[in-house]
Amino acid sequence: MTVTQLHPRRPEPTEAQPAPARPVYPLGWLRGLAALFVVFFHAYQNNRTGPTYVWPWSGTAHQLMLGTDLFVDMFFVLSGLVLWLPVARAAAEGREGRPGRVLLYRRLARLVPLYFTIVLIVWGLTNPVWPGHWQDLLTHLTFTHVYTDTYIFWTDGPAWSLAVEFHFYVLMALAVPFVNRAVRRTTSRAGRLAVVSVLPVLAAVVGLGDLLWSIVLTDQDPTNWSVWFSPLSRGADFGIGMGLAVLAAAGVRLGRPARIAAVVVGLAATGVLVMTRPFDSNATEWWHPLYALTLAVAMSAIVLHDGPWPRVLDWKPLAWVGGLGYGVYLLHEPVMRLVGWMGLLPAARPGAWFIITFAIVIGPSLALAWLSSRTVEAAGLRMLSMIDKDGRPRDYYAHLTPDALEQDDSEEPARA
Repeated sequence: MTVTQLHPRRPEPTEAQPAPARPVYPLGWLRGLAALFVVFFHAYQNNRTGPTYVWPWSGTAHQLMLGTDLFVDMFFVLSGLVLWLPVARAAAEGREGRPGRVLLYRRLARLVPLYFTIVLIVWGLTNPVWPGHWQDLLTHLTFTHVYTDTYIFWTDGPAWSLAVEFHFYVLMALAVPFVNRAVRRTTSRAGRLAVVSVLPVLAAVVGLGDLLWSIVLTDQDPTNWSVWFSPLSRGADFGIGMGLAVLAAAGVRLGRPARIAAVVVGLAATGVLVMTRPFDSNATEWWHPLYALTLAVAMSAIVLHDGPWPRVLDWKPLAWVGGLGYGVYLLHEPVMRLVGWMGLLPAARPGAWFIITFAIVIGPSLALAWLSSRTVEAAGLRMLSMIDKDGRPRDYYAHLTPDALEQDDSEEPARA
């Protein structure tokens, strides 16, 4: 995942009014922090012991460790914010935003090459006899493994969240033409902001409705993974992130006291949620949208502000890890399985031994993520040069107009 640099789109410059500087929100460190905690938790999970898979820790320490799944909710909030902010900015300013296909192309260019590479390599190595579990491969390549309880965590367990994100990429891309059309027909700024708020509200309402159906109305089995890890189950996360984008586009800005209060309240509420979350019933699933909400409150101190921000938010080591987030997130589980197969991990046992597992896994994961960022992911991003800013195939010879060709012909003897 790249360092999150959000560039709110501003009106085009005119002779009377130059384009204002665009704030670059320092959020990349959040992705770095999230990536590290996800690896830390999976090392903890990998060290369960016995036939009942007893966790290494108990009590408060165990409660805190289970709470680290809030960082996955934060990933979804950030994605909703990043993707919807340009759309919301354009609507607020009365401009027609870029086509939805551009939004989709940009995300797929960043995601698909690395995702497909990892899925194909890991599946090939773990299915040496043809045809192998071809259903697993097919569902992963089509991002539909989140709809099957059997294959949802196969090949690469964390890939379920990438499939969820893919669904929202497509949803947002499909919504953009409708938003643009409505913006053209709406004369007031308040009306345009209302238009761009429809999808965030709809995502949140549908997501909460899905949880209500799963938890209260039908009391789904806790092992129905395709219910609890479905795109619908995370709709509120994305809706909250998109809603934060709308607030930023609307020009909502917090003063210093309000920003301090947002950080304190957001982080304190998140801590309370972590310590009070139940894990003995399906009610635990309500904590995901609650995590998303409290984290969004804390992030509003950064997003609803034009800077400057504290320098600690630009701490380069953590921002660097954040820039490798997609790679670390997708690669760390295959790395853990490989080094475990090689006998390099400590035997699972109670206590803090899982920290050694984390230390062994994080190094190769970061190295491979850095390598992929310079090769596979870079190649995917270069593919964006094949389209223009409106998503049309780029005309590489647009500069060769008839007039330009005639001028070149007239100058040729002089050059000779």
